[in-house]
Amino acid sequence: MKQRIATLTLCLTALTAWGGASAVDVISERGTAIEAPSAVPEKHKVEVVQGGFDRAWTTQPPMIPHDIEKYEISLRLNGCLKCHSEATAEKEKTKPTPESHFLDRDGNKLAQVSARRYFCTQCHAPQLTGAPIVGNTFEGIR
Repeated sequence: MKQRIATLTLCLTALTAWGGASAVDVISERGTAIEAPSAVPEKHKVEVVQGGFDRAWTTQPPMIPHDIEKYEISLRLNGCLKCHSEATAEKEKTKPTPESHFLDRDGNKLAQVSARRYFCTQCHAPQLTGAPIVGNTFEGIR
């Protein structure tokens, strides 16, 4: 046991003194050395659009036109339903959760949002500001 502790201590001391591997010691999957770490990407802000975004195709889930970073969506709580439930949508001046979200897979109407549709961010996402990474000439529906 003492020998293991001594060996571990020696290894840790050697690693601390050595300082670990530098970026030059790392080889990429293409076989070239990585000279420097990647630049940290700039953080974009969430684009806020009054009335929401236009859809690119008819069955596209709507984009979220506001920030949701502090919303909690868990098994016990869905922050989206604070404003988008049928009971609060009119008061909050938002769109209520559509009827399709209250149907089970067999088409039966449910009293609450279906478990298949409960986690909103599986389909809906906020839009970020910033220039496109690649050029794009796509034109959606009008």
